[in-house]
Amino acid sequence: MTAIALLAVILIGTVFMSFTAKVNAGEEKIVRVGWFESTYCHMDQLGRRSGLAYDYQQKIAAYTGWTYEYVEGTWPELLQMLRNGEIDMLSDVSYTKERAEDILYSRIPMTSETYYIFIKAGNDKMSLEDINTFNGKVFAADKDSMQAEYIKKWAENVGIKIDLLELMDASVDESFEMLKKGEIDAYVTVESYGNREGCMPVCSVGSSESFFAVTRGRTDLIKELNSAMAKIQNENPYYNQKLLQKYIWSAKTNTYLTAKEIAWLSEHGKIRVGYRNNYMPFSSDERGVLAGALGDFLTLVPDKVRDTEIEFETVPYATAQGCLSALQNGEIDVAAPINISPSDAENMGLLSTESLMESEIFAVVKPGNTKDIFTDENVKAAILSGSVNYEVFVKDNYPDWEIVFEPTLEACYRAVYTGDVDCTFVNSYRITLVDRLRRRYKLSLLATGQNMEFAFAVKKGNSELYSIMNKLVVLTDSSETKTNLSRYASSTDKVTFEDYLQDNAASFLAVAAAILFIMLLLTVAKVRSDRKALDRQKLIDATELDPLTKLYTRNYFFEYANRMHNENPDYKLDAIAVNIEQFHVVNAIYGWDFGDKVLLALGEEVKAYVGENDGIACRSTADRFYIYCLHTDDYKGIYERLQRAVDVFSENVSIRIRMGVMPYQPDLGPIELFDRARTASSMVRGGHHDRMMVFNEEMRKREILEQKLTNDLKYALEQHEFVVFYQPKYNVQADPPILQSAEALVRWNHHDLGMIPPGTFINLFERNGQIGQIDKYVWNETARQIGEWKEKYGIAIPVSVNLSRIDIFEPDLIKNIDEIIERNGITRAALHLEVTESAYTDDAEQIIGVVGDLRSRGYIIEMDDFGTGYSSLNMLSRMPVDILKLDKSFIDKIEKPEERKEKDIRMIELILDIAKSLKLMVVAEGVENGDQLEFLKEHGCEMVQGYYFSKPVPAADFEKLAFGENRYKL
Repeated sequence: MTAIALLAVILIGTVFMSFTAKVNAGEEKIVRVGWFESTYCHMDQLGRRSGLAYDYQQKIAAYTGWTYEYVEGTWPELLQMLRNGEIDMLSDVSYTKERAEDILYSRIPMTSETYYIFIKAGNDKMSLEDINTFNGKVFAADKDSMQAEYIKKWAENVGIKIDLLELMDASVDESFEMLKKGEIDAYVTVESYGNREGCMPVCSVGSSESFFAVTRGRTDLIKELNSAMAKIQNENPYYNQKLLQKYIWSAKTNTYLTAKEIAWLSEHGKIRVGYRNNYMPFSSDERGVLAGALGDFLTLVPDKVRDTEIEFETVPYATAQGCLSALQNGEIDVAAPINISPSDAENMGLLSTESLMESEIFAVVKPGNTKDIFTDENVKAAILSGSVNYEVFVKDNYPDWEIVFEPTLEACYRAVYTGDVDCTFVNSYRITLVDRLRRRYKLSLLATGQNMEFAFAVKKGNSELYSIMNKLVVLTDSSETKTNLSRYASSTDKVTFEDYLQDNAASFLAVAAAILFIMLLLTVAKVRSDRKALDRQKLIDATELDPLTKLYTRNYFFEYANRMHNENPDYKLDAIAVNIEQFHVVNAIYGWDFGDKVLLALGEEVKAYVGENDGIACRSTADRFYIYCLHTDDYKGIYERLQRAVDVFSENVSIRIRMGVMPYQPDLGPIELFDRARTASSMVRGGHHDRMMVFNEEMRKREILEQKLTNDLKYALEQHEFVVFYQPKYNVQADPPILQSAEALVRWNHHDLGMIPPGTFINLFERNGQIGQIDKYVWNETARQIGEWKEKYGIAIPVSVNLSRIDIFEPDLIKNIDEIIERNGITRAALHLEVTESAYTDDAEQIIGVVGDLRSRGYIIEMDDFGTGYSSLNMLSRMPVDILKLDKSFIDKIEKPEERKEKDIRMIELILDIAKSLKLMVVAEGVENGDQLEFLKEHGCEMVQGYYFSKPVPAADFEKLAFGENRYKL
């Protein structure tokens, strides 16, 4: 018995020691991972695993040493298995309190996702135009998923009832098959799953972050998972975005036409497109066929629509006006390329689609003309008769200029030469095509800094056609359109030998005689073998080297760069993208030979730099260079060195480069690095600061967000996504203080992003000139609300709205505001107009004139942010102002009595005294505590607004404040 016991002890000890040795040797853990076919985890056609979650899991395994055992199933099945402990980990799990009781979540989200409603393509019985068409329909979503919760909330919010089928054992592919077979009416799933034949997205119903989830019993796994994900983020903070870009953003949904649009096409047949003829690189009739970028668009883009065929019939017209007249008369269905303002389109009974293409506009002026066309008065501009595009351009950007119509383009240039007008115009893509006229009349180009957008115009009321053309525009890659424009611009209407003779007749005879003499003296003596050897070398160089700069060609460069990266992945190399600003204009004005000298000089400096720093370089496109070189922190030094290389040409022209940098990242290859460097370079475009920028992820996030907001502005205005909040203003000289007026402040309840604060979008739209659209929306909504309260309570409580500089220069400003007042049945004194102090510092006389006219008509004018600008006391006495709004920065300096600084207090006292002497009421902004309030009351400040009384609130809440127990008093 003792021997048996001893033997058992020995065996147990042996097993334990063996187990311990294996653990100490770092034996891999087997982790059972859920696998559900989707964008997150799928098998390619070669049977290899792929997907966002799969890539992430492999990265995690690199730090944890885990080995995965994949357990297949539908996502709902796998979630239940995770809860039961049958698998260890599952991807793409959104957080809910209920789930958190059964499973463990990673601290860092793996990604974010948006949920969409998908219906069968061609389904004409369900449309957002009539939300009731969704009532009673069968919707499907994965059981216990976030999309199931979101679709329930969506149905409740829009006031319909749906029959929700929560799928447990159906894969994504099977669910879409159910949709196509008609077994369900709609399927709600992640946006990236939607690139399916025969299905189309309808709208978003919500979004959320998703995480890796671990079964509750495996606390060891969650610790290792969190540690690994933290290391991944520390190593590359952009890793999540990299995967999004690779797997989600590239998964675009199909574009389908609605049943009404298909029916319209079937009944109507070919879409008749009228276009301006002889207008390359945009459009021209070449032997009965439309050529140019517009022709390429009409030929290629219809193939991207999946459910029907779209055919076009093209009709040329001599002018853009001819196109529009034909459109109004019903001779054609669509006119292009057209630049037309929304107001002009409305007056003409037309609609304009989203922008298809755009071009920078240059003024053509006479050298030596002392008039500054952008600041002087009485400017005359010549444009071609029938050129609606330029007529609208002048009205939009230079409303005070006088337009002189000329019968031909040459007549426009001749009028500039003779001094009858101050300028004419040319867009950047047509500079080379019409440059013989500029040279003939010895004129110069002047950048306006403005772009002209070209779109399709359709007749108002034809909503199906308008929607079709808009969808086609949205499908278009803008970079492809720009490439086509550049290609046609460089290949058509080049300067002929006859043109050259006309421009240089006198010089030609002397040059020709010299050339003939030299040709008589020259002989060609080359040995045949040498010529063959040279030809062979040229053939080799042609595949590797750019013929002008002798740097690598783009293709060879990336082949070489990829090889360098693959062979030495730890070798720290930076990506640098260098562009020459407005290089096509330099070529157009000074000729290709001069442009080649600039490129050659820059190329030589690039070649010298990479030679010194163990790198390679290429000329990627006409004016773009790529540098792949050893990591450095002195990017500014590189920029200054390259800029000096082109500064030698500064006697003739100002040439500036812009440079974008993407520093070395261990998990990024050359293509990804240069993609980011190019993004950084493009962010510098048009700036007046140093034209060098180092890429950071915030830059890309900001660029993506701002582009989304810009794209969504029109939709937001149409759908009333902008919400006006009201912040009360109190008369604090009354006891107790009385609510007497308010300020209107805008918020954006975005359909995807939720409530957006004004700081996120106001500055954006001020920069791009679209703030006026939001201002007009707020004026209308505020006036409507004042009128509604007046009718309900018999009192028109005054509310102030913002008047931006862009609004002030609007020709019909006074007419538009008067119409808003009359339409809502309120007085002008009820709608106060706020103008910031800084607005008066530029073009002061014109602004004072416009604001003075408004004040003389009975509007109350408030100067906002007073104290932050540079108004002199003399100018303040001239400004047409009724109320000064003391900026919050002053109020913030009013501390507790014992902490106040005498200089700050004296400044506030001085402003209040000045206002009193000028008989101006003062409103103090941003009052947040009782000490500030008491100080202002003691020093005679009449009105106060700020969080001490109330933050900005929705109209319903303001109504309770103004008309409740402490109701508004006159």
